[in-house]
Amino acid sequence: MKPVVVDIVVQAPPEAVWRIVSDIEHGQAMIPAIKSIEILGDRSQGLGTRWRETRVMFGREATETLEITEWRPPREYVVSADSHGCRYRSVIRVRPQGPGTVIEFEFGGEPYTFMSRAMAFVMGGLMRGSIEKMLRADLAAMKDFCERHA
Repeated sequence: MKPVVVDIVVQAPPEAVWRIVSDIEHGQAMIPAIKSIEILGDRSQGLGTRWRETRVMFGREATETLEITEWRPPREYVVSADSHGCRYRSVIRVRPQGPGTVIEFEFGGEPYTFMSRAMAFVMGGLMRGSIEKMLRADLAAMKDFCERHA
């Protein structure tokens, strides 16, 4: 699946935005679709952080195990997951823009089983709009939280 990329401008300094959006353990307070976060292991930030996240996706609760697989503070981190025959990759980027900050969210997946490839072929175009809508809702929540807590 070709990655979906969305962004939003936040009226807060980049350092504060980075501190907030890279705080995995407290992500539930920021994004209403996230119902719970359980940190797995002894680290709650940075490379190798793993967690189990339950969120509402497409009207249903889904639980996935996620891991930070690339860490480039204070500008970018990559979250990876393996689920239902697909490898998913999300990139969260923070960059200065004037007096504020841009948060960019990139999401993509690579199917690796026959069934997931077939579903991606059939559903790929249909799901793209729904995924973009979900990412935009997450970004709007992140913007609101950052502007209130920066």
